[in-house]
Amino acid sequence: MLEFWYSERCSREIKLLSSIVVCSAIYFCSSIAELAPLWVGLSLLSGILIHVLFTQYLKLATSHPYRITLRNGIYIFQLFALLSLAYVLPEQHKWVLWLQCVGFHALGLFLVSIYSKRAKRHT
Repeated sequence: MLEFWYSERCSREIKLLSSIVVCSAIYFCSSIAELAPLWVGLSLLSGILIHVLFTQYLKLATSHPYRITLRNGIYIFQLFALLSLAYVLPEQHKWVLWLQCVGFHALGLFLVSIYSKRAKRHT
C-alpha cells in the first residue's frame, strides 16, 4: 500500500477520495462509540512516524543493504502499533474503537504525505 501511495500512479484525486472515505468512516464509527483523545493522538502519531520512516526508506539507494530490512521493519512496526492499540482499548465497542484507531493512523499518514508533496508557493 505504501509503495502505491508514494508512487506517481497515485494521483491527487485518489488521495483526496481516500481521505474523504477515511474521515467518513471515522465519523460513522464515532456515532457508535467515541474514541478518547489519547488514542486519537497515538494513532495520528504512529501514522506520522510511518511517513517519516518511509521517506527515509525512499531516500536509500536501491542497492543499499538495509533497504529491505527497513521496509520490513516499517510494516512490522505498523502492525505492532495497531495491534497494541487494539489490545489496550476498552472492551465495550472495541471493534468500532479499533476501526477509528486505524482510520486516524491512516489519516495521519495521508495528511503528512499530502502536505509534504504539495506545490511550493512563490512569494
